[in-house]
Amino acid sequence: MWKRTLIASFTALFVGGSVLGMENDNQSDAQENDFDTIIRNGTVVDGTGKSSYEADVGINGDYIYKIGNLEDYSAQNEVDVDGNIVAPGFIDIHSHADLEALQTATSALTQGVTTEILSPDGGGPVDVTERYELEDDGLTINIGTYIGFNSVWAEVVGEEDRDATEEEIEAMQGLVEAALEEGAFGVSAGLFYTPANYADTEEVIDVVEVADKWRTNFPHHIRDEMDDVVEATEETIEIGEEAGLVPVITHMKVMGADNWGASEETVGLIEDAIDRGTYAAADVYPYLASQTGLTALVPAWVEDGGFDAMLDRFADPELRPQIEDEIEDVMTSRVETAEDVYFPGEDETLADAAEAEDVSPGEATMRILEDQGSLTTIYHFGDEEDYERILQNPTTAVASDGGATYSDSIHPRRYGSQPRVLGEDVREEGLLSLEEAVQKMTGLPATIIGMTDRGFIAEGMAADITVFDPDTVTDHAEFEDPKQYAEGIEHVLVNGEFALEDGETTDAQLGEALQRTGNMPSRPMSVDQDVSIEGAGTLSAVDTESAHEEVAIAVEQGANDQAATGFFRFSHEDMDIELEAEEVGQLQAKEGWASFTGQGTFEAGEEGTFQVIIEENDPMLAEERATVTVYIEDELEYQGTLSPHQMKVEMGQAEG
Repeated sequence: MWKRTLIASFTALFVGGSVLGMENDNQSDAQENDFDTIIRNGTVVDGTGKSSYEADVGINGDYIYKIGNLEDYSAQNEVDVDGNIVAPGFIDIHSHADLEALQTATSALTQGVTTEILSPDGGGPVDVTERYELEDDGLTINIGTYIGFNSVWAEVVGEEDRDATEEEIEAMQGLVEAALEEGAFGVSAGLFYTPANYADTEEVIDVVEVADKWRTNFPHHIRDEMDDVVEATEETIEIGEEAGLVPVITHMKVMGADNWGASEETVGLIEDAIDRGTYAAADVYPYLASQTGLTALVPAWVEDGGFDAMLDRFADPELRPQIEDEIEDVMTSRVETAEDVYFPGEDETLADAAEAEDVSPGEATMRILEDQGSLTTIYHFGDEEDYERILQNPTTAVASDGGATYSDSIHPRRYGSQPRVLGEDVREEGLLSLEEAVQKMTGLPATIIGMTDRGFIAEGMAADITVFDPDTVTDHAEFEDPKQYAEGIEHVLVNGEFALEDGETTDAQLGEALQRTGNMPSRPMSVDQDVSIEGAGTLSAVDTESAHEEVAIAVEQGANDQAATGFFRFSHEDMDIELEAEEVGQLQAKEGWASFTGQGTFEAGEEGTFQVIIEENDPMLAEERATVTVYIEDELEYQGTLSPHQMKVEMGQAEG
């Protein structure tokens, strides 16, 4: 039951306790009025999808402290962004970044991207800590990582087309769970690629179901984006449902002219899953052309055993004509003709190569693979109506399938994805509202992968912020000349400091290697629902015998509210902390779970931001217990337990 009266019942718990919402009296001392940075006169599009509003944003350290009219406040850095949009930093959940490019990330910053998630499509190192070590070399933007199913399968089973043994399934489960314990943001897969292609559906479920209690996501380059795209989409949703993960159709598309229009069925499968209680999602990039290796045209059986085994089959005079024909069958299921297969590094098409050698496209493909390897290849594949239907699906995020790069021989999505959506799809074509587009780049991808402290403009959120001009933002990258930076991204802040200022990079390495924890579930956005969280009690620390910490929470957010209101107080006896909320930011929730951020004061009058995560019954614990996790900026991380009945999350019906 949604209770507007719940806040009042908690004000008596603490003498002198107060309930302060979004509006504050601004009665504070001079020190409280000072910020490190104030972004003035912007139009805030906060990542929720709700209507924009005019406001200033005050930042201290790594965090957003205050949103509203800050004309009476001062800051060390003040920037007037009148006429521009102030949005959360864009989160790219499908990045194949050139790792050395993350040290400057100009191609990302000029698109407004502040975070990239690495190792999609099932790839990347099995030891995900290798990704975190990139921070030692300096990061200009934040990164996270998936654990790749393909990498795990190759590590344990190898390159051959065979079933996995029970012992190998257990070994792969161990690698997946170890990566999640180290902070991976999900289990990615690419069953289109060998050797993972050799795993059947049940084997994939057996491996990834170990992630069930982590409540994470399964972003998948589906087994077939061409003739069997509907069946491959069904398989992905089945894997997610059976394994207890959120299925995500990554870089969702329909390839091949004979299949155009199939998005009506594939998007319908996502909608059907949601209707029966399985949250399913997708991501898409704004181009009707994909990029992968030339081996994408080679049938899986030819690649059995790896690249050298494939070359041996090419050399077999009895097999070569058959492979030639099958390559051409694969090609025409992806694109219309060999003219649509483009090698950016060579500035020629497969049709050009075949004509130069006076051979068929299938024979030309084998010769290129024999002489030059699996060239980077762009496939012009699609239909505009399919793209529009996928983009407009409410659970489709925008992701580049690109990532930070220096390359000048690459897909233009590496330089233009997010600005292209804002410029072409929003301003020129009207396919999305500005609020919808920003949500698809911020709040939606954050919730898909389980982030709790990014994706929204709200008090207590990390200060990853992108400021752009809605009238000029656009991409310039072209297939023939991809290395052209986007226009209209004016400022980008990463963890509270300027990484891009007045359209120019600052060379500041401000990024962090982000890690997910077990209480950060993949989830639908809850901004269209009435949500409340209430509870109070003495916390028992998870990792010690102490039981001295006190908490009281009564926070609510209505479906039409821009932010939450309520009461939060936390005391930590050993560290002499008494924190009380003054501003509450976004309240996010799913069944039995909630998270909110905010800004508050300590007993001595100092200010700080906080994040709180509540579990009614924490699945990461062996016994039935509620948990309350409190983060106070970078100074404190505390988790304590209560009896399950002492914390209650309530959610109303979603709008519409």
